[in-house]
Parts: sequence; C-alpha cells; structure tokens
Amino acid sequence: MKSFTESLLNVRELAPGLGLLFVVLFFTLQTGNFWSPETMTAVSSVASTIAIVAVGVTILMISGEFDLSVGQNFAFTPIVWALLFVSDGINQWISLIAALGLACFVGIINGLVTTIFGIPSFITTLGMFFVLEGLNNLLITGHQLMMFQPSTAMWLLGAQIGNTPFYMPLVWMFVIAFVFWFVLTRLRYGNWTLATGGKVGPAKAMGVATIRVKRINFVLSALLAGLAGCMQFSYLHTVTQGQGQNYELLAITAAVLGGTSLFGGMGTIWGSVIGAYLLATIQIGLVLIGVPGSFYVTFIGVLLVIVVIANVRLGRFGGNQA
Repeated sequence: MKSFTESLLNVRELAPGLGLLFVVLFFTLQTGNFWSPETMTAVSSVASTIAIVAVGVTILMISGEFDLSVGQNFAFTPIVWALLFVSDGINQWISLIAALGLACFVGIINGLVTTIFGIPSFITTLGMFFVLEGLNNLLITGHQLMMFQPSTAMWLLGAQIGNTPFYMPLVWMFVIAFVFWFVLTRLRYGNWTLATGGKVGPAKAMGVATIRVKRINFVLSALLAGLAGCMQFSYLHTVTQGQGQNYELLAITAAVLGGTSLFGGMGTIWGSVIGAYLLATIQIGLVLIGVPGSFYVTFIGVLLVIVVIANVRLGRFGGNQA
C-alpha cells in the first residue's frame, strides 16, 4: 500500500501547482499591487483564454497529435463572427454558430489530411496556420473590428461577473475544464484517447477506433480555440488579425508545464489549467516589476526546455497514463 507521500508525489498537478505558488509568492513580495483588482482581472483574463485553448490542445496531444493552427483559429473565428454579426447584421446566435462551425471545419480538415495522407500533424497544422493567417489578413486587411452594442451572446461569453474583478471566460474555463476532465478520467472515450496516444498497435487490437479518436480531437482542439477567441472578443469588444498571436505555443507550453507528454498517452486537464495560470502570472508579474515585455518570451522558452529535460529525466514522457 502506497504511503501518503508516495501518492502525493504521483499527482501530476503537484509540480505545476508548486511552481505557480512560488511565482505568486515571488511577485507578491516584489510588488505591492499584485493582488489589486486590476491585476486579478489581467491575470484571470489572460489565463482563462490560454487555458481553454490548452484544454483542447491537451486532449489532442494525449492522443499523439499537435495543432499549431489554434492561434490563428483563435483570431479567425471571432473575425468571422464579427463580420457576420457586426458588418452584415446577421442574428448574433446564427453568426456565432456559423463561426464556430467554420472553426470545427478547420479541425476536420486537419484531422482528415493528417490521418488519410499520413502527414505529421506538425506539418498539416503548420500549413493550416499559414492558410488562416492569410485569410485573417484578407478578411480585415490590417484593421480592427469593434462591437459596443448590447448583445446577449457577447454578455454570456465575456461579461463582468457582478462587482468582482473577474469576467465570464473564467467561469467558462472551469466548466470546460471540468467537462473534459470528466471525459478523460470517467468515460470510455477518455480511455480511447489515452490508448490512442500511448500504443496505437495494442489500442487497435483492443478495438479502439484510433483514427476516429484523432479526428474528433482535432475538431475539439479547433472548436475550443475558436470559442476562446470569441470570448476574448466579447470581453475586449474588439478583434484584430493579430489576436491569439503565439497562442499555439503558449497552449502547448501550458500543457507541457502541466504534465502532458509530448509523445502522447499521458496528460492532465487541470495541470494544463495550472500551467496556463503560471504563464499568465509570469507575464503580468514581469510587467508589474518593470521587466521589458520581450523578456517574457525568453523566460518562457527557457522554462519550457528546463521542464521538458526534467520530465524526460524522471521518465514521465516515456510511459502511459496510469
């Protein structure tokens, strides 16, 4: 029987959780306004959207694939929604459903190209990245789309929660994370996803439809990226083609920091959420203490390499989900 200490050390969320605690304590001591309402708004808003994208990326990574197009999809979906809703005057719900439908279509293409032609998803989604980047530039040609008229859909996705410093993306983040945690840990589809990313041969032998699982997870990754982009548009009331820049890298980084394997078959939803909060806290904290913004990217790059090296040394990226 395992001791409490051994059981605690096997919790994959422990390491990113301790890292987040350390970062919070560091910035609390370094600046007097870390716990101000403005800082809480900034951290929670940035972390929530990264986390929602990271949840979709995590599910896909667990099944053994990557999606580098989520950052551009993060901008593409709200751009389409804004054009249909704001510019063309189409019903807000119909516009939103149509935009999210296109986000799913992007995922379908990624999944089909990867599984039918056997192309590495890194290449497939990198190609989609450039396709969406071109479409985003074409659709709004360097301008920004703004929407300040009252809208039920935008209120539901991005409104302030009462008199708190928090906004609706935070609520949606917890709802989405809980749903995907439940699917991954309690439902058969979660076992199929883990098996698909672990050892494809044995998974197929057990009757797991690995190709279908991968395709579905590509769609889920694209859908959550598009939905997160719509939430940011609802919160900020504006969208540009640069929205979501580097989100594909931040989402993957959040997943890796949270304990998701780069080789598939292992991952944790709540770990990715904690990883997203770790990234957001570092980003906002560095601004508060006066560090140049360009240093953030450098710091995250170094942190990612260190975490990957540590996980490889500990053997966490070579095995399957327990």
